[in-house]
Amino acid sequence: MAFDDFQNGINRRDAMKLALGAAAVIGAPAILGRAGIASAQTSFAGEELIAVSWSGNHELSFRDTVVKSFNEKYGTKVETVGGWDQMIAQIVAAPADNPPFDITIADEYTTTTGMAQNVFTKIDRSKFPGNANIYPWFDENRGAAKDYGVPFGTGSLWMLTAKSSGLKPNSWKGFWDEKAIGKTTLDASAFYWDLCIPALLSQAKPGIDEVFGTPAEAELLFKELDKLKVAKWYKDGAELTNLMTQEEATVAMMYSADAFGFIKEYGDDFEAAIPDEGTASYTNWFMKVRGTKHSELSDLFMSYLLEKETQQSFLNASTDFMSLRGLEPPPHWQSYPRDEQALRNTYKLFGIDGWDKFGPNWDAYSVRMKETITRTTEG
Repeated sequence: MAFDDFQNGINRRDAMKLALGAAAVIGAPAILGRAGIASAQTSFAGEELIAVSWSGNHELSFRDTVVKSFNEKYGTKVETVGGWDQMIAQIVAAPADNPPFDITIADEYTTTTGMAQNVFTKIDRSKFPGNANIYPWFDENRGAAKDYGVPFGTGSLWMLTAKSSGLKPNSWKGFWDEKAIGKTTLDASAFYWDLCIPALLSQAKPGIDEVFGTPAEAELLFKELDKLKVAKWYKDGAELTNLMTQEEATVAMMYSADAFGFIKEYGDDFEAAIPDEGTASYTNWFMKVRGTKHSELSDLFMSYLLEKETQQSFLNASTDFMSLRGLEPPPHWQSYPRDEQALRNTYKLFGIDGWDKFGPNWDAYSVRMKETITRTTEG
């Protein structure tokens, strides 16, 4: 994913300030501290804010279903830009009192890195009306980081199959089915998610716990991947789409951020779903960046992320599970988990504690994955 969108973020921010005028930026009243949410309709008219979302389909959906409606409601100039794994480095490189953006999306890996670099600032979520309606699962896996942002939803792995393959996306076992020999594709860059697939099928430990186990336990997962005959390992969503639509591959692992858009366009020939064994997942939190000059507007925006209407609108155009209880399954996802137990049965989190265990072995596992890629694509 490219970061051209905000490599010049500080310059663009300065230009926006000049266009808006100092009074519009500095003179805006506090919203949650003094003005109250009811008076926010006019309190922030014309004020700008930059929020980073995941590059690609997630960013497009976030812009269309969240940012646009927020700006229409409050008369603000919020914009979203795409990022993937360099947000923390961008913040650290900028002056502490002039960050390149005000809010950033953060999964567990980004959060761990950001907490270590002290780039986030605390918020008081108790002031946000939607806070009481968050599934407890989101907070219990977050540790101290939960005080720095709001949970918006959960991204995950989905299985994608071509209807011509004779396979359904109802079990991860399909990757090893004889019908899929030489016709599978997985992510060459994020190998830790690939390891989650044999972990979900294993009965040795619950969920994806083997990924966080000893190197010997992880080796068993690599050996399962070694058994595959892969058409090609993809490097990004565009390559995955080409492999599937050109019929080079018929079975794939794809990310929930991409599943909705793919099926919307190619659903006549493909099916996508979370298999019966459940799926590996990460959570999408939005964290307030240290030094932001738009603290109150950031709070208002994060409160908006926890409104039921906001999350339902995003859900209707995505395949990410959302953080609020009581949402209605969209037409394209009638099996959407509807309660806490279904959430826990479906999603196996690659959590902050998981990264603490997996991280020290990263280099060794990366080298081992290159061996797997060579073995599975050599014919």
